Amino acid sequence: MHQPANEQLMIVMLQDLVQQSLPRTFAIRQKLERGEVLLGSEMEFFVEMLDRFRRCERDFMHDAQCKVIFTTVAHLLYEVANMAMQNEQAIPPSQVA
Repeated sequence: MHQPANEQLMIVMLQDLVQQSLPRTFAIRQKLERGEVLLGSEMEFFVEMLDRFRRCERDFMHDAQCKVIFTTVAHLLYEVANMAMQNEQAIPPSQVA
């Protein structure tokens, strides 16, 4: 059975989310929970994730299931980003390079 290109793209994006993006996001969250700060590569990952979610919103938010999935993940990213900012702000000025 042949699936429409839009549906195939959605499947690929969801597979990437489950297999790559969410595990990396949870690993970063654990790091932040220990009070650490983000590396440049981790910040780039978040920028890329946000860009991907902007495209997903445009293409897939008409689908109720996708809307729930992407909204939930966007909230997780928001929480992690807030934690990252709090950790950055907790660094004493004398330790900022």
